[in-house]
Amino acid sequence: MKYATKPITTNTTKPTINNVTINEETITIFVPMEIKRRGGTAMIIMPKNPNKNPNPEDNPKYFDSKLIKSIARAYKWKIMLDKSSPDKKPSSKTNPSSLAEIARTENLSPTYVRKIFNLNFLSPKIIEKILTGTQPRSLKLQDIVTNEIPDLWREQEERWGF
Repeated sequence: MKYATKPITTNTTKPTINNVTINEETITIFVPMEIKRRGGTAMIIMPKNPNKNPNPEDNPKYFDSKLIKSIARAYKWKIMLDKSSPDKKPSSKTNPSSLAEIARTENLSPTYVRKIFNLNFLSPKIIEKILTGTQPRSLKLQDIVTNEIPDLWREQEERWGF
């Protein structure tokens, strides 16, 4: 495959393409973006193009592994609690009967286990979007677990932009 090359002229400062400026020694490209800090990570948020119809296929999927693993953990713990019954031993490793026992067996803090367990109460629409990688890119695990999760699914979807 051959590529056509075109020499760049550097006579004066003149825009050649939208958002590109060529000076004598530099080429400047302006890209509108916003940088947000989420959970200790800097994220680049691109603005939505108002001239373009929103198409889900245009937006690449983004799988947040921390969020997905936490949802899986919460579900696993729910199954563990559902399997436990009142007549079993209270501190059975296979069937813990409380979140405190889960925290002890998994070597985690009870507070962390409670926060992650609450992901079981998220709207099915939110869970589906997270698992398919189509959730808002700015949504992080910390955003969900640091605040109280609203009881109504509609309120949850409004709060986190679904």
